[in-house]
Amino acid sequence: MGTSPQDHEIVPGTFPEGFAFGAATAAYQVEGGWQDDGKGPSIWDVFVHAPGHITNGHTADVADDSYHKFREDVQMLVKLGVTHYRFSIAWTRLMPNGTSSSINQRGIEYYNDVINELLAHNIQPFVTLYHWDLPQALQVEGGWLNSTIVNHFRDYADLCFRTFGDRVKMWITFNEPFIFLWNGYVAGTFAPGVQQSNALFLGANIIIKSHAAVYHLYDTRYRATQQGQVGITLDSEWYEPKDRNKSSDVTAQARAMSFRLGLFASPLLTGDYPDDVKTALQVNAQRLGVTSPLPPFSQEEKRSITGSLDFLGLNHYNTMLVADTNSTSTFGIDLTTDTSYPSLAYRTDTGSENDYQRLMGFGLRKLLNYIRTTYNNPVVYITENGYKGCGTMKDEKRIEYIREYSNNVLKAIRDGCDVRGYFVWSLMDNFEWTSGYTVRFGLYYVDFRKDSRPRYPRSSADFYSLLVRERGFTPAVMDFRAYPADRDTFLYDHFPRNFSWGVATSAYQVEGAWNEDDKGPSIWDTFVHHGNHIANKDTGDVACDSYHHIADDVQMLKELGVQHYRFSIAWSRILPDGTPESLNTLGVKYYNDLIDALVANNIQPMVTLHHWDLPQALQDRGGWRDDAIIDHFNDYARVCFEQFGDRVKLWITFNEPFEVSWSGHGNGQSAPGIHDPGVGVYTVAHNIIRSHAKAFHTYDTHFRHVYKGKVGITLNIDWKEPMTTSEEDELAAERAMMFKLGWFGNPIYGDGDYPEVMKRVVAEKSQRQGLTTSRLPTFTAAEKRLNRGAYDFLGINHYTTHLTSNKQKPSLNASYDNDQDIDTHVDPCWPGVGNAWLWVNPWGLRNVLRWVRDRWGNPPVYITENGRPDIEGPHDIDRIYYHRNYTNELLKAIKLDGCDVRGYTAWSLMDNFEWTSGYSERFGLYAVDFNNPNRTRSPRESVTFFRELIQENGFVKS
Repeated sequence: MGTSPQDHEIVPGTFPEGFAFGAATAAYQVEGGWQDDGKGPSIWDVFVHAPGHITNGHTADVADDSYHKFREDVQMLVKLGVTHYRFSIAWTRLMPNGTSSSINQRGIEYYNDVINELLAHNIQPFVTLYHWDLPQALQVEGGWLNSTIVNHFRDYADLCFRTFGDRVKMWITFNEPFIFLWNGYVAGTFAPGVQQSNALFLGANIIIKSHAAVYHLYDTRYRATQQGQVGITLDSEWYEPKDRNKSSDVTAQARAMSFRLGLFASPLLTGDYPDDVKTALQVNAQRLGVTSPLPPFSQEEKRSITGSLDFLGLNHYNTMLVADTNSTSTFGIDLTTDTSYPSLAYRTDTGSENDYQRLMGFGLRKLLNYIRTTYNNPVVYITENGYKGCGTMKDEKRIEYIREYSNNVLKAIRDGCDVRGYFVWSLMDNFEWTSGYTVRFGLYYVDFRKDSRPRYPRSSADFYSLLVRERGFTPAVMDFRAYPADRDTFLYDHFPRNFSWGVATSAYQVEGAWNEDDKGPSIWDTFVHHGNHIANKDTGDVACDSYHHIADDVQMLKELGVQHYRFSIAWSRILPDGTPESLNTLGVKYYNDLIDALVANNIQPMVTLHHWDLPQALQDRGGWRDDAIIDHFNDYARVCFEQFGDRVKLWITFNEPFEVSWSGHGNGQSAPGIHDPGVGVYTVAHNIIRSHAKAFHTYDTHFRHVYKGKVGITLNIDWKEPMTTSEEDELAAERAMMFKLGWFGNPIYGDGDYPEVMKRVVAEKSQRQGLTTSRLPTFTAAEKRLNRGAYDFLGINHYTTHLTSNKQKPSLNASYDNDQDIDTHVDPCWPGVGNAWLWVNPWGLRNVLRWVRDRWGNPPVYITENGRPDIEGPHDIDRIYYHRNYTNELLKAIKLDGCDVRGYTAWSLMDNFEWTSGYSERFGLYAVDFNNPNRTRSPRESVTFFRELIQENGFVKS
């Protein structure tokens, strides 16, 4: 076919007065409570509990727990502003065995409560009687292939009409009978898992008669008093001929529409099956010498079914290309996706999930016009239409989908189609049948990992509420976006001419030689040798053995073509007991040799003074919790400035002081393993900040005029994206940024003191905990003056992003973690890397840099670490994707946002000892064979990518 601008044009205008806007769910997909309060088992209860049927073994035993949370669901509908809510009744919740002999009053009470709650908020219930969850007791008797079910379904409907009909005015008998018959009774991939070749046609005949029986029941017994309407919901794709110039494809299109939509619509609207369906099945049966699988309707049945609906519900999601196969199969068609239309995949660059679903809203308009012309323009409600994705919170693709498809409904109305309402599938994420919870349709995100099943509005919820409020397509609706248009646009451009590219390591992670040449023990030497702190009981005793492989490491750097190499000095290698009195000339020689080799190859050393490996001798005296450490660190920094300052022009005082404070002294998961989350964590941070300031001023006063170097600090930060657009989540995300990056950054790059929000919150919590002073220490006026501006640049280590929401039930337990009053989440669409903390979300880096620019006056920044673990082997395509896209976000921050970023440093040059993960994670551009005594290094594919990126200093389309 090929896409055209007209296909995606959004026309302004409003829907007719009284047009229904709604959202939809189904009982089995959201209720949970699968055996609560007398509910009987359905075919889906049985099906999901049998192994192998559902992705990841998921079940809907709890699902969204709407059985217990329906009032919360109604509040979500209120916020959307919808006029109607489409939901279904679980047959077995009312009739546990499917018959009138077993009526469950607790089930009746539940649906009464739901209906009353809706009406109390002026939301009309739009109720489906059957949404696939047949009572298992009736399936034992043959289910929808046994004609006795007609009476059982009529009895069930009768109970619903007389119990709820005084308040429910819109009834749907069946949802998508084609789907549940084909998948459940022919293919066997859905409940009840039956495989019977003629089941589609036998079941269709019985379902149509069941529907008609219920329609006439309502018409004769209830309509006069209840004044409601009864319809059926059918699903259909729209089919476009693959080649309009081939008559066989045009015929195939008509045949596809007849088999998919017409199999049910034609009997109900015209009294019999489509002629081409009957003919195709008869011809095929004659060829095989058998009877047609399509049971005929008697004349009496035709009279009963004709016109037996007040409206047609239509579920539509996709448009497909159809071609004739010239085969003798039942349908004789082949369906494909037209890939010329915009992909709705989250990552279109990789052709990831949902690539089959394309933005083809015109198909819905054509489908509605087909119904208008074929079936004399019946009343239609779009009872389901929605976007299936991986679940991102800023779901721009869902917004584009809803906007285009609903706009085509408006276009169809202008064509003369009698469409009365539009329902988005779905109100919230739910159990999506055999896909379990791996795909997400919801306007609201549901966190299925938590027992409380919290719901959070996505951007599409904001959009849909605006569409409903405006009742159509105003400029605000037409222009609405979840995020700026350039967020996912790849920028082809170059970095500034003097931009510096580098790679990083750290002493304990690569050097080895833990006790050679008079080196003293560090806290990490102690930590790895005592207890079971490290995966596989790995240690850094040898690591990459860089202590003996300077030449090899420098050769790798030359191959990459980097301009700088970030490494750290092991404090206890040059000062074994942490003080200048223990100066170790062999340790000094090692770093001199490394620095000289770098300089000789035009590679600038970027040296970190403290990368977590405090001398154990100083830890024994109190470590970072003792104020004396400030002078010890200053003495150590002075020694380094004196010994190496003539050649080292970029100094980093501390790497990730947050990790030293929180992981080392808060939760105790890293060396030195101290658990003091409420007080010690703040004491350590306080001393680190004062240590940095003192060392900076030592360099500034005594060394800068001689060596002309620069001093900064490296802070690590995950971007904190608000979970929703609510003010409380926006504030929570800002609070999280201040509690992590601002904790260390604001004293240095801001006003010299801790962030105001941090001081206020910790003081208030300390008071409520019965303390007379805040757990957060205070700086003196003199210290604030020393802190403020104590930098030449800011180093940023960034790896990932967290979604951040306001904690609804704050904890009063004294802990840095609790002080923030936040919850963190992971966007389901962000690819994981196999560990518990890193998810790939490149645009988070750009947001971090803009945050720094806006809060602290755009200081010079170096990205001092950025990377991800990948496979052990050479083909690390996911690492290439990571570095390519994160560096492109960095380029946007420089070129589009004006952020003053001077360089980028990939973590890591080579695989190394990754702290408590040992050697189980591989971050290296170069692989290291840790089973080989020589620790052989070998380049991965990412080496070629990174070298070419450096050579080009940016991105060109070629």
